[in-house]
Amino acid sequence: MRFTPLLSVFAAIGLVTAGCASAPAFNPTVRDAGLPEPCWKFAGDSVSVGVDAAVVRPGDTAPISASVRRNYNPGYEMVPAVCLSDWRVSPVGAAAVTPDGTRVTFAPDLPAGTTVAIEALTPGEPARATVIIAGRNEALLVGRYSEVEATCDGPSPRQPVQELRFTRDGHFSLTWQPFERYVDYWGDYVHDPETGRMTLTVTGGNRVPDSGTRLSGTAELRSDDHRLIMDGFYLGDGQSNGSGQTCRYVFAGPSLQ
Repeated sequence: MRFTPLLSVFAAIGLVTAGCASAPAFNPTVRDAGLPEPCWKFAGDSVSVGVDAAVVRPGDTAPISASVRRNYNPGYEMVPAVCLSDWRVSPVGAAAVTPDGTRVTFAPDLPAGTTVAIEALTPGEPARATVIIAGRNEALLVGRYSEVEATCDGPSPRQPVQELRFTRDGHFSLTWQPFERYVDYWGDYVHDPETGRMTLTVTGGNRVPDSGTRLSGTAELRSDDHRLIMDGFYLGDGQSNGSGQTCRYVFAGPSLQ
């Protein structure tokens, strides 16, 4: 199962779990590594870390969280902050992680477009998250939206989209009934701000939409009321098959957390 996130969660945030070439390896015997007992269970796991903000601008402070995927509900397990150590940031000075490893503050003078990497040692493999810094006044189609209404040329969705997320690095996720970090389906998106044309490409999910969906149309973020208008789409409803209808969705938002 896939959960957001972090990217996002874990959003505008590129969440990557990877080995850090410069980081020393953990002692194979977790107990001997001096880790607290609650961390022993994560030995050998692939731990993901992420910055819990859809958009990060110079000077922002955002929460950090860590998790591992599980094959049982709810599909993931949070890793206590005490289990992560040796936090490193690059470029040097671009950000500072709090001593308890729960928050990160970004430098106020970072240029827009800067990629900041945050790395930590974990009970399993070293973990790494990347953040792309947005300009102070840069308008971005990123964040979390919730459906206000849908007008369709056929049957309307039985269930509104309660959470539609876009990240700055081109990923999206959709959830009809959010629960913790559960996601119904996710993928990539391409949006041309000049023409408004948007295409969604599904890459996975817990309830992947069927062939009756329409995942290409136009998308406009109105500046006056911050409503996202998606026209020509049918995003599914998680309960029934689509019949090829198209809808004009109105979403409220965005929330940047």
